[in-house]
Parts: sequence; C-alpha cells; structure tokens
Amino acid sequence: MAGEKLGRHIDLSSPRGYYLDYSHMAVCEPERNDSGVPVVRVRGGDRVCSPLLAARAALGNLEVYLENGNSQRRERFSSLAHWLVDSMEILPGSFGGWSMPEVPRALRGELPQGWFSASAHAECIAVLVRAVSLLRQEGAIEAARRAMGAFHTSVEDGGFLREIGEAGDEGGVESLAFIEEFPVPEAPRMVLGSHIKSIWAMFDYLNVDEDPGARILLNRCVGGLTFALDRFDLGYWTSASLNGRRVRPASSERHSTHVLMMDVLHQMTGNDVFAEFARRWSGYARNSGNRVQALLERARAAIANAGGSVAPE
Repeated sequence: MAGEKLGRHIDLSSPRGYYLDYSHMAVCEPERNDSGVPVVRVRGGDRVCSPLLAARAALGNLEVYLENGNSQRRERFSSLAHWLVDSMEILPGSFGGWSMPEVPRALRGELPQGWFSASAHAECIAVLVRAVSLLRQEGAIEAARRAMGAFHTSVEDGGFLREIGEAGDEGGVESLAFIEEFPVPEAPRMVLGSHIKSIWAMFDYLNVDEDPGARILLNRCVGGLTFALDRFDLGYWTSASLNGRRVRPASSERHSTHVLMMDVLHQMTGNDVFAEFARRWSGYARNSGNRVQALLERARAAIANAGGSVAPE
C-alpha cells in the first residue's frame, strides 16, 4: 500500500521542506501555459491555471532544491510563489484566495463555479510562508496574511470555518472548530486530510507572523480534530470524510496518508492522542483482512451509488 511520502526536509522550528514529498511534481510537472503556470483542461477543452497544481509544483521544486541545491529548482519555486501572490483574488471585506478551475462532478449542484478549496488554500499558504522564510520574497507575507482570513471566516460567509458547538474564545468545548474542504453551509463533509493540511498551514504561518488570533484558531482546530477523530475510525480502517451519508472507507493510499498525518501532528503538537491513532491505523493497514474488508466496503458503496457521482475524498 503506497500513499504519499513524508517530506525529507521538515523543520518544525521554521518552514523549510513541506510535510508531504511532492518532488515528483518537479520531476514530471503537469502541463503549463506560456507563463509556466500549471494548467488543467476543463469542460469545453479550455486550459485554466490550477492553484493546487501550482502550489504542489512549487513545493516539489523546493524539495528538490533542498535536496541538491539546484538553483533552477529554487528559481522555479520562487516564480510559482510570485504567481500565487499576483493571482490572489481579494474578496472585499473578507479574505484572499485562489478559486478552483472547475467544480467536482459530484458537487456541481452544491458548489458555485469559482469555489475555494481548503486543501488547495492550505498548500498555497505553505508555499507563501516558505517564500517568506527562505527567500524573504516580496509580497508573500501580505498574501499569506490575507489568505489566513479564509480560515477565520465561517462557511456561511464563504470561508472554511465550521463551528462545533457554540463559537467562543480559546478553551472549552465551545471553542472547537473544523476546516471544511467543500464550503457548503448546509452539507457538512469534514474531510480529514483537508483539515489537517489547514492545521499545518496555520502552524507554519505562526512561524513567520506571530498572530494571537491565528494561535487561538490553531488551538481550536486541533481541539476540533481530537474531538472528532474517533468518528473517522471505522474499527478496521479510516474514513476520509464524514458527510452524513453512507460512510465509506478511504482508499489504501489515503489511509496510508492518514497514518503519516497523525505522526506529523504528534511531532507538531506533542499530543499523544495523535501517536495512538497513528499506531492503531498503521496496525489496520498491516492486517490483510482489514485491507480486504475496506476494498469490499468501497465496492459496495460504489454499487449503492450507481448512477450517481461519488464525492471526492
């Protein structure tokens, strides 16, 4: 079972390499436009810039640069970070971000065109804070600060923040929060990986800009995760999300990434809860019966959803 790999140049005291190894995105970058920005083809055949692919290509080139000192990789990272700064869309009175090229097929009736993805947003922030930390790149800290606003903004107001219980200050169950990958107010999905990447982005941001509000939000989001973590545990495997419908097991690759994410969170927070879940979920993956059960349950979910579209993980 092969999932995403741990980055080789992680430094929790100052943002360097990313937590996931995207070096393959540097070795074999996706299609680019004339400006060198990764693009995807959308319905109708148009090529549209992808902030997610741009962020991953940037982080992949950074990983390679930190590995071998190749100056061309450093410049590629810098140019993509510049593109993220220059292409940020500012929502008046709210936050800055990067809209996605297309709505996932399963969510076309729920998400608007030009929607914002929490995981893409988190990885764009990861690029910006590394451009600040390593290159002192002009405009990067201001862009990261604006982008952080999306995590402070409720789903109802167009951001990513979903409250668990009553909203409140730091401390107590009333202060728990979860970051939504798909910001649909009436349809909570709570995608595990997206929430964790958002926590990583907040943690990194606080290493370059000490913001008391961001510190409180980070603590609330860690608290929200520990509160909800049992619900992602199926007793034999993990679920990628909690969408109120039939819960299906994560793919083998996603499950492997969940284990890695728990290990990183343990190192980042010192919370032994994450180490315990990492051990438990790693044990699930080593059990052949569990792997078969997960495959069968995913197949049953696909059959039950025949004729519809499975929401992305």
